[in-house]
Amino acid sequence: MKKLIAIILCGLTVYSLAACTSKNATGGNAEIPNPFVDCATLADAAKLTGFDITVPDSIEGYDTRAIQVMDNKMTQIIYTKADKNLLIRKQAGSDDISGDYSQYSETNTAALGSLQVTMKGENEMVSVAIWTDGGYTYAVNAQDIPMDVDTITALVGTVQ
Repeated sequence: MKKLIAIILCGLTVYSLAACTSKNATGGNAEIPNPFVDCATLADAAKLTGFDITVPDSIEGYDTRAIQVMDNKMTQIIYTKADKNLLIRKQAGSDDISGDYSQYSETNTAALGSLQVTMKGENEMVSVAIWTDGGYTYAVNAQDIPMDVDTITALVGTVQ
């Protein structure tokens, strides 16, 4: 009798797991669509967003650079080192577009020319820098490999 109950419970478990699988209209599993579009050049990204962005061609220590646009509103440049990323983003408006909403123990504002750059991080290392300029919001997300203040300040100075 115990074996029969165990077999029935196993069968019900398998059946309930199968019932929880989501299917889309074509019968395949449903997935959230990727909102990012890969671009070959910054000019291609500008055609989609309607604005230019100036960033370094490369950053010391990072091997590759990829350019993406999200929803024809935000340009994102991804510099990659192994499995670590550094992101630079630009979008119209004034919202925080860093993608990093962690709570950091240190938040400082630094003047860089006419810019007021908010830097967040820990142990005197910066993980996120955000600022606005000319109706656009910018972000540098260095969460994977935080930078010292001088290094991130120099990087921010190259982004337009």
